[in-house]
Amino acid sequence: MVLLLSNLLAAWKIKLKSGAKVEPKIVSTASTSSTTMASTRDVGNEEAEALISQVLDIYGKLHARGSDDLKPCDEVNHLFIDLVGMCVKTISEDVTNKVLNDARVIPILPSLRKLCGAAECHLESHWAKYISGDTSSTSKNVHDRLAEFPYYSNYVDLTRMELSALNSLIAPSSIPLHRFAFIGSGPLPLTSLCIYQTAASFTHPGQNITAGNSVEVLNIDVNPKATSESTQLCKLLGPSASGMKFQCSPAHSSELDLSGFDVVYLAALVGSTQAEKEVLLESVVGRMREGAYLVVRSAERLRRLLYAEFDPTAEKVLDCLDICLAVHPYNFVVNSVIIGKVRSRNAAKE
Repeated sequence: MVLLLSNLLAAWKIKLKSGAKVEPKIVSTASTSSTTMASTRDVGNEEAEALISQVLDIYGKLHARGSDDLKPCDEVNHLFIDLVGMCVKTISEDVTNKVLNDARVIPILPSLRKLCGAAECHLESHWAKYISGDTSSTSKNVHDRLAEFPYYSNYVDLTRMELSALNSLIAPSSIPLHRFAFIGSGPLPLTSLCIYQTAASFTHPGQNITAGNSVEVLNIDVNPKATSESTQLCKLLGPSASGMKFQCSPAHSSELDLSGFDVVYLAALVGSTQAEKEVLLESVVGRMREGAYLVVRSAERLRRLLYAEFDPTAEKVLDCLDICLAVHPYNFVVNSVIIGKVRSRNAAKE
């Protein structure tokens, strides 16, 4: 292209020097350019409008049922398959912003997220009971039913992503991460189970060692029913869940001792707004040891329809954490991951 332009300019100069009268033909590209831009805008607007219509339609049907009537059934299942499928699509930032900033979407976001949270709790409770079965269930029966959970592979992949990210941060001279706490574990503690089963086999960077049988996961939930269901499930799973411990407690309780853990997780549903998450984060980090890691699940792009976004650059966050890593998946994994390291108390005061 550069050579072509140079040749054209050279030819133009030769014609001028020859004294010939030249009437240059000016071709305006403005109309072509503006037409292309307008066409692109139209396509973006159409895509955004289609997504907005889908969001409003799904929300209307979920809202009409109400939080108490979102237990798994054909209609609810199909609504969430459509909603999650839409949220994990890779679309342009422009279209994403059009959807999330639309005057019809903004007012329903808090309610939509609450409905999603309620449905998630119903789903987990339903499956916890199904997986546990009755008194005749063997450990193998329970394991087989656990693998039937529709989002099981999502949890496996998300946990592997998180553990890989965590292992990339620890020094070769450190011992493997082996004590985990999960706040907001719910009735079906799939993340914790995946942590327990996967962390034991993760090879420590720079060393040919693993955490092995020393892995322990403390599951923390404020809901007694959720704690009871998850405890029963893990008891039935047998040795593959022997390192799973449980405590029914609010995240901000002073009786919740987090000082002995290498990693503490905050589930995506813990805190429905940035402000709520910051208050909980300050309380939780205040009871963790210096140098331990906090993993906060967040959401990016259209996934923010499902979960509140967490801003790791907020002043209150940076006062107590050194943000190490943020991972935003573009595949079917829903949650983003923010990892921060607990700052020294002296540094936090400065």
